[in-house]
Amino acid sequence: MKILQRYILSEFVRLFVLAMLAFVLLFLMVDVFENMNAIMKRGVPAASATAFFLYKVPFILSQTAPIAVLVSTLISLGQFKRNNEITAMKAGGVRLARVLLPLLFAGAVISIGVLVMNEYVTPWAMRAADNLKAGWSGGQGRTLSATGMWLRTPEGILNIRQFDMRKNEVHGITLYEVERPFTVKGRINARSAAWQGNAWVADKAEQWSFPAKGRAMVKETSNLPINGIFPPESLAGAENMHKNMSFFELKRYVERLVADGYNATRYKMELYAKASFPLVNFIMALVGISFALLRTGRTSGIAVGIGMSMVIAFGYWVVFAIAKSLGVAGVVPPLVAALFPNVLFLAVGALLFGYVRE
Repeated sequence: MKILQRYILSEFVRLFVLAMLAFVLLFLMVDVFENMNAIMKRGVPAASATAFFLYKVPFILSQTAPIAVLVSTLISLGQFKRNNEITAMKAGGVRLARVLLPLLFAGAVISIGVLVMNEYVTPWAMRAADNLKAGWSGGQGRTLSATGMWLRTPEGILNIRQFDMRKNEVHGITLYEVERPFTVKGRINARSAAWQGNAWVADKAEQWSFPAKGRAMVKETSNLPINGIFPPESLAGAENMHKNMSFFELKRYVERLVADGYNATRYKMELYAKASFPLVNFIMALVGISFALLRTGRTSGIAVGIGMSMVIAFGYWVVFAIAKSLGVAGVVPPLVAALFPNVLFLAVGALLFGYVRE
């Protein structure tokens, strides 16, 4: 039994590694073509350009692992079935559910591995890639934390809680006016600001001043320009930078937004998706086993396995995208929207596995 399990697992691992390498190369090639013009135009050093693309690898691995699991499962079991090895196992009195258990275990291990990588490696790598790109594209230097985005401006240090580039608005603004040697001379607080064509303008704002001698003073101002923030086109992607947070960083960010009275539905959806999406690796292993063993005839080649993988993966992405849209819109609770695709495909996989003949 253990020999059979090791044999099946070794074939799965071999195909999984090959599939991941193929996906990484494919995605990197597309990324290179998309960014090559900007890299050549700005004369980016080869070392920096190479590092930029390498920093993308953890993200690519986490996104393509589920389909790699599915492809590897379908092809490996398809080949076994095509060569009558599955039939031989049944004839020898081997229970398929037990001999195929290592594939489910492998799916669970990959799910855990992706969760860990997304928590400790992917956020760091994606921030490094964004910083490199901002450096050669002339973007505004920025840092992300649980309190929002921090920007360096000529006036000082700016903190923004939320971006809404569809409305050209920013929310939760705090500008610390700093003079050398790092002395805070004032602070501006505004709940929101909108782009007015040539400047960001806050409807209402508090202006604090901290004189070297004397008491701090505050006054309320209307229609106050907030200097130092780049135009909306230069902040492209800023509202999605929460995607570069780890799960616990994003959790703290959501908690702060809720505590301050901001709408955090979109970020809650992203938070729950960060936890639920890696689990699809295990689910795809179960679905792949069920589909591979339920197919009849000898149409179990590599092309058939890849084609079926694409169909199943596309189906999952459609359900995931629809559920995520409903969650972001607040039609259904974000937690329900994040869990629904996994629960649906887990139920389908378990149901089909029940029809597999031992």
